[in-house]
Amino acid sequence: MGSISFWMCLVMTICTWNKTIGCTWMKTLPRSPSMFQVFSNNTITMLQKMGHEVSREPQITFPDKQYRQVNKFKVDEQMTFISHTLNAIKKLYSSGKYESTAWDQKGVDKFMNDLYRQTSELDQCVKAMKTRQSKSVKRVNKKMSLHFKFLKNYLKREDYSASGWEDIRTVVLAHLQRLDTTLSSQ
Repeated sequence: MGSISFWMCLVMTICTWNKTIGCTWMKTLPRSPSMFQVFSNNTITMLQKMGHEVSREPQITFPDKQYRQVNKFKVDEQMTFISHTLNAIKKLYSSGKYESTAWDQKGVDKFMNDLYRQTSELDQCVKAMKTRQSKSVKRVNKKMSLHFKFLKNYLKREDYSASGWEDIRTVVLAHLQRLDTTLSSQ
């Protein structure tokens, strides 16, 4: 009888452990950053190193209004937004059409690997939360989807040129910094 209880307890622990493991990604210990924050800082640093100064102002507007709305969301809604936005960034860079840039391929690969790790861990966390998205979250995510569709079309119009990618890098860097700030305000 005791053996059956032990095995049932072990199976239940393993089943629930998988659901909570993704959310530990966002948790911090006293005086130390979460794994999400570590990888977020890495992606920001790598993206900064990839670029160079440009002489022209990008013709891309940043969605400040959406980020102001996100600051009013509950923590689980913010995590959903962060996940949605990081996935859009990953999709944008997954085109692989940055041959025209002078970016170091090893740096790009590391950036993509860290971005992939962030999105996969955060997606697990959001999935484990099983929260329903409010209308305001859906609205903000829809506007962000349109923003990233604009960025993709912008790259196409710029014919994936080095200057086009540099404009995108600048905007994505601003996104990553805002997402990091959103996380730290939780």
